[in-house]
Amino acid sequence: MYTEIKSYRIFLDSGSQKNRSFTTINLFNKNDAVIGSIQFFELEFEEFEPQDLDHVHIQYPISKFSFIVDILRNEKPLFLGYWENKYGKYGRICTGKEPVGEGEIGRRGPLEDPSFGGKGVFAQQG
Repeated sequence: MYTEIKSYRIFLDSGSQKNRSFTTINLFNKNDAVIGSIQFFELEFEEFEPQDLDHVHIQYPISKFSFIVDILRNEKPLFLGYWENKYGKYGRICTGKEPVGEGEIGRRGPLEDPSFGGKGVFAQQG
């Protein structure tokens, strides 16, 4: 099942509870209802099965936070998916189908932008 993500809200919490999520992103549909939450944890976190949630719950290591925020800010449309099978429960965020090489106008990727370690070989000449 896939539902389109229309907006999101980021929470950066602080606390001393063991296994507490310090970073959460709530995902909303077109009716402004929460359809999912993404929680980010340190590597030593012991994952748990959330109880009594009426929305999709996805867990990632904190190292994935910037990637997820980048996708939420820059891609459209985005969808939240969830399914179960004999191997377990799965959640994902995915983009709509896009043509190869579409690119963003006025935006340079990691290979073009020296601040990402690129050589600038594809940077606009001017």
